[in-house]
Amino acid sequence: MTQTTPADGSAAASSSTARSAPGGSTPTRRATSAAGYIMTLLFIGNTLNFFDRQIPSVVLSEIEKTFHIDDAAAGVLASAFVVVAALAGVPLGWLADRFPRKAVAGWGLLAWSVFTALGGFFGVFVSVSAIGVGAAFWVFFTSRVGVGIGEAAYSPATGSLISDLYPSERRARANAVFMLGFPVGLLLAFFLTGALAQALGSWQAVFLVAAVPGVIVAILLLLVREPERGAAEPVRVAPSAPRTNSFAGLFRVSSVWGLVIAFAGYNFAAYALGTFITVVLQRSHHLGLVPAGALSGVVLGFSGLIGLLFGGRLLDRAVKRSHAARVWLTAVLLIAAAVFSLIGLLAGEGALWQFVVFAFLGYLLGIVYLAASMPIISDVIEPAKRSTTIGIVYAIGLLIGGAGGPIVAGAVSDSIGSLQAALAIVVPIAFAVAGLGMMLTARTFVKDHERMLARSAQEVTDAA
Repeated sequence: MTQTTPADGSAAASSSTARSAPGGSTPTRRATSAAGYIMTLLFIGNTLNFFDRQIPSVVLSEIEKTFHIDDAAAGVLASAFVVVAALAGVPLGWLADRFPRKAVAGWGLLAWSVFTALGGFFGVFVSVSAIGVGAAFWVFFTSRVGVGIGEAAYSPATGSLISDLYPSERRARANAVFMLGFPVGLLLAFFLTGALAQALGSWQAVFLVAAVPGVIVAILLLLVREPERGAAEPVRVAPSAPRTNSFAGLFRVSSVWGLVIAFAGYNFAAYALGTFITVVLQRSHHLGLVPAGALSGVVLGFSGLIGLLFGGRLLDRAVKRSHAARVWLTAVLLIAAAVFSLIGLLAGEGALWQFVVFAFLGYLLGIVYLAASMPIISDVIEPAKRSTTIGIVYAIGLLIGGAGGPIVAGAVSDSIGSLQAALAIVVPIAFAVAGLGMMLTARTFVKDHERMLARSAQEVTDAA
């Protein structure tokens, strides 16, 4: 029994809307409109996700001065929310497979917005000196941990939601639109944070400003009507979570191992570069806070916009050849990202153009991975287990990569005395590892995809 989808490729935002009328155009328009509205909210939420998490890296020099910490300690601070997000992502993904995904994502967004505001409390309403530098640092550290818990709820729940709004052949583009929140959030953070900090006379005040839109979007997200699980699959699938443990058997899907390696490698590179690029531009190329932040936005933000906009379409064209082609293409682009990043990060003090151009190209090619990751997971894991799987892949990948990248880069910097040289070692290797992970996934992807469809159909038969 096939699943009907609207003409533009988006699945119904509610099962009753999609199946209410056999031939009229109104249900299709309503389904398309609802899917577009939900995607808009998810995109804005994801933009705030990356804006809020990127703020500390833009004002990192000021944070180091305020709390008297070195690069290694700054790397630990940057990794604090990542570790918590990784650990919390697994149980929150499990919850998203059993409870409304809009609730898990919406309450998560509300929580991280509140903790973002807490990060600016001491320094705006209460001076740091009033409670002591040490106590103020631990309050700020705790706020970043809280942000990690809130953000851990978002990706597993929204990844599952998107897979039910759009069919496989359109998921890379849909996921690319969602992941545009990454570069847009980075651009806003890099271009606005320094200017806001100077205008408001306090880097802490930026955290208070950033919290407001998150609260609004969280409320709107909690009010949407989400699609039925499996609504966009080519065959009818069981929409509810299986009675068996969702953790059992996930790593028997061979492709998951390669996806974990790829996600860890990509995050190792992205978080190391994202955490320290502004500081590198200040130290090695002698730029002020505002121009360094703006140029960081160009390297990481504009490259991300281009990479995701064109990458999503490129990946969906590849999948028309074969599902495995999307995986192989992602692997090749990650290897190329390693090469270009190395050239950029080896730029000397007088070669700012080389740093910017090649780091830009490396990040542009690497970020295409984000458009591919969730669609690939959706192609090998049945709908009732997707949030849990995304949570597990994110947990392992973030623990190794997202947390490891800033810590290792900071430690290497303190050891060799050059932050840019540390990034030149860490970032290209990590991108190359991500590419190798995708190659491993490509070798087993077709069989895992066919097994997923067979398992989904079997679950329907058993449920009947």
